[in-house]
Amino acid sequence: MANDERLWALERFVGGVDELKTVLGVETAPVVEKAKQQLITAIAARDRGDRDASLAALAKAMADLATLGDRLGGAEGALMRAVTAAFIQGLARDDRDAVERNLSVIQSHAGTPKKKDAF
Repeated sequence: MANDERLWALERFVGGVDELKTVLGVETAPVVEKAKQQLITAIAARDRGDRDASLAALAKAMADLATLGDRLGGAEGALMRAVTAAFIQGLARDDRDAVERNLSVIQSHAGTPKKKDAF
């Protein structure tokens, strides 16, 4: 996979995150907007070369978004928190297989099917 495809993964994610407001309801807008700003912060940190700050901002955003799974039921919320934790751990270890696997689960539960080589 080309490096530029990886470079734009966060940008694609930010571009689609607003769809959650439609899927989960307008009352989720504050959480979605907060997460979106954290993702933008993660992109800025990545672009500065600050991997630790980027991962921290991404982790906050993903944790906030995972709480929205509770709106779909307790089991779904627990699943999304567990998958999000595994996604973040994969990023921290630079474990591309774990990132891909968990991103696929996150996207399938969010209603956006994973594109081949999306990360």
